[in-house]
Parts: sequence; structure tokens; C-alpha cells
Amino acid sequence: MIDIEAILAAPDRSPEARAMDGPRRASDMVGAAGLEPWHSVLELEPGKGWFTDILLRLIEPEGQLIVQQPALLDDFFGKDVFNKIRRAGRPNVTYSSSPFTQLSAASASMDRVLWVQGPHEIWFEPQPGLSFGDPNLVFAEIRRILKQDGLFFVVDNLASQDLSQHSSGQLHRSEPKNLRKYIEYADFDLVQMDLSWIESECDNLTMPTYSPSIHLRTSQFLQIYMPR
Repeated sequence: MIDIEAILAAPDRSPEARAMDGPRRASDMVGAAGLEPWHSVLELEPGKGWFTDILLRLIEPEGQLIVQQPALLDDFFGKDVFNKIRRAGRPNVTYSSSPFTQLSAASASMDRVLWVQGPHEIWFEPQPGLSFGDPNLVFAEIRRILKQDGLFFVVDNLASQDLSQHSSGQLHRSEPKNLRKYIEYADFDLVQMDLSWIESECDNLTMPTYSPSIHLRTSQFLQIYMPR
């Protein structure tokens, strides 16, 4: 059984990481995802590695952790997570810089796929003609690597229901109903949804998430899927 409070209270965690635990609902995320120390987990787009650090403490040697961040994101996030995993030096933990359309896991091998504040990326174009992959191919890859009883855990920045998923992606957001259509098309069923996972009074759901008035203070939603 996971003692998530002990993990979060570890004395070697940075003050910056600790400060994010409450606002981002770290303990609730672990519980909602049903994570276990023996699970095989793939974390997509770890960013600067806040949740990666928790997973490194949670997943034990009998489990497996793959952290995948496409090289296209290095200009934004840097190599913090790559260096963190290299320093950990654990044989059951690997880092991949492959694109979202080429997940670095065998078919039906993962108990959990976690994508926190990230699915919108596949509708975002850093520059004309450059993308992070076709949504249908990305979600099909996630379906490929999940075990039949596995879970796909999603948290993303909430977009106004008036926006298309493509328009939402340009704002670094997702519109829940539209996102659900894409994921269910890849042979998933929605098993849990919380549109009020994180609520922010200052977020009108239509601004880019990097806007100074809402940066790191966006409203977010949760969706959990199981292979059909």
C-alpha cells in the first residue's frame, strides 16, 4: 500500500515541488489513478518533472517507469527530467525522447498511462507545419501499449465549451467533450470525469495558459479511460 503522504513529505524534495502538491492535488492524483508500487507506468510529457519525482519514489523495483517527452519539447522544458532519471540510475526507469506517435513501450505492457496537462499539445503547432502528431495516431498508440485492464489518466487545462479542440489546443487547453470523442474513437471508454478537478476564479477558459494573469492558475479537468 502506498503511503503518499510520506512520499510527499520526503525531506529531500525541493520547496518548489512541495508548493505544487496542494494546488495540483498530488495525493488525489495518485488515488484517482489507482497507482501501485508494482505497476508499469508511462508518463507522457513530464514537463519539468514535478510528478516524475513522485513516481520515482512510488514505483518500486518490481514495477517499471517510462517517461517520454518528445525532443521537440526540449526547447521549452529543457533536459531537467532526462538528467533526473540519469542521476537516479535505476534499471526499471527509462527516458524516451521519441514522438507521441511512437511510444516506447511494448504492446499491452502498461498498467497506467498518465498525461497531465498535455493532451492539448497534439493540436498545438509551435510553428506552421510543425505538429506533435495526428491525434488519432497518438491515442491509438496509447491504446496499443495499455493492458486490457489498464487505465489512461488525463488531466488538462479546461477550455470553454464553445471552442473546438483545434482552437483549444492553440491556447494550450482541451475542451472535454471534444477530447473525449477523439479518445473514445481509439477504442476507449470513459470511466470517470471531473470537470471541476481544479477550479480557478481568475480563469475565463478562453485565454492562453501562458497569460500572466492565469499562468500556473488554470482551471483543469480530469478524465480516466479504460480500453474497450
